[in-house]
Amino acid sequence: MLLRASGQSEQADYDLNSVTDSEIDSGVDFSYWLRSLTEAAIQGRWGDLASIRDQAGMAMGTQSMVDALVVASGFNGITRVADATGIPLDENTQQMTVDMRESTGIERFNYGEKSDRYDLVTS
Repeated sequence: MLLRASGQSEQADYDLNSVTDSEIDSGVDFSYWLRSLTEAAIQGRWGDLASIRDQAGMAMGTQSMVDALVVASGFNGITRVADATGIPLDENTQQMTVDMRESTGIERFNYGEKSDRYDLVTS
């Protein structure tokens, strides 16, 4: 959602489908390095991450590389807390993101199923 809004304010066209399809160019600067850093960190590929950090730091700057890892790690942590506790997607966000979640394939991360695992009410 924020990526789409950022694109509108910057008059840029970002492809949200790139979130779930690595073959699609997002239109975001340094998208290759952002994806590489995020995937290595989230998947715990620590040996790969050291090399990727060095290369990404040279390409996009050390501070930007560190910022990207901080954001990716933070979101990963928040998602894991939500998954572990069965917290469903809030109703407002759910309603506002129907089209985006469907078109990007994010729906395969079904929030209803996550809540059902923990016998929680999603409505």
